[in-house]
Amino acid sequence: MPDRFRRRLLNLLLSFYNSQHNGLSYLEEDYFEDSAYQRIYRKIYFNIFRNLGFIERILTEHTRNLKDKKAKSLLVLGASQIFFMDDIPDYACINETVKLAPARLKKFINATLRNIARNKETFILSYSIRENFPAWFVEKWSDFFSNDRELDNFLINLNKSPEFCSINLDSLTPEPYIKNANRSYPMDLASFYIPMLTKNTGAGFILDACAAPGGKTLVLSHLHPEAKITALEKNSKRSDILDQNIKKYNAENVIIANEDFLNFDLKDKEKFDLILLDAPCTGLGTMKRHPEIRWLRTKEDIKRMASYQNKFLEKASRLVTQEGCILYSVCSLEAEEGIDVINNFIDSNPNFKILTPDFHHIPSEFFCGKFYYTLPH
Repeated sequence: MPDRFRRRLLNLLLSFYNSQHNGLSYLEEDYFEDSAYQRIYRKIYFNIFRNLGFIERILTEHTRNLKDKKAKSLLVLGASQIFFMDDIPDYACINETVKLAPARLKKFINATLRNIARNKETFILSYSIRENFPAWFVEKWSDFFSNDRELDNFLINLNKSPEFCSINLDSLTPEPYIKNANRSYPMDLASFYIPMLTKNTGAGFILDACAAPGGKTLVLSHLHPEAKITALEKNSKRSDILDQNIKKYNAENVIIANEDFLNFDLKDKEKFDLILLDAPCTGLGTMKRHPEIRWLRTKEDIKRMASYQNKFLEKASRLVTQEGCILYSVCSLEAEEGIDVINNFIDSNPNFKILTPDFHHIPSEFFCGKFYYTLPH
């Protein structure tokens, strides 16, 4: 009987190749939670998309025409396990994949995967980290780094599993990651230090404009315990997650509003001393956690999102007090969505200026000139 969780993986690949990316832009953190072997299936998923360029090249070079998307999806699923799942025997990878194949493809899938298994050591010798990212992305970042070695180091690090720490919300300090700790929230350091940049602002009224799932909101709540914080989230499901986290971690000075920031109205309320604008973006900085996103984004998406982000920043400028601060952040590595958006805004709004945070508790390598800028390596 076919493995229903591998069937789920196959359907995700079919959706990917059919350009039906609904639900695929990000892999939900609790995916495969209904399986006793969640770790195994998540590992297969991550290995597929972290190594998709290599897998597709091997298949293209050593199989006949792969226009059949069902055949291609099956072979990618099987080959990814043969190459990168040392804890599953090759014969099991092949057999489980063949079980998922329709009758017309069973012999072809079986023969192709067996050939890959016989020659996998030779194939692996031709592995290149650069082929596992879109060509436009590699070219773009090769212009950023001064030498090939640093570029490869960047890509290798970006292809690894994410590193989390536990944020102690009482002391607001990062600690070794502890799952399900009552007073600790799991975050990566780059995200944690963003709200910490507001430490000395003395803000009384704070707006977290795009707040879910709530990690930065919780840090703001404990960093500014006397402040009144409004947390916006337009997506109702994500708003529910935000609400759960606010209640779980007793952030009593936070009020949640299920609203779209661009349509948010003060309704005679005071303007905000501090606005955290964690703006919508391509998410290209989240590849460690969401490896599929590299294959779902284009250079055109970066330009489109930058235009959208300008609207968010202009909206924030109308909601902040005259002496107030806007903290603009994105989980994208691309300058067009971060540094360029800020500089363009400043050029168009001479009544604003850039404040350069200078906090000794934040690692110096997390700064690039006057900007807080974290690269994965």
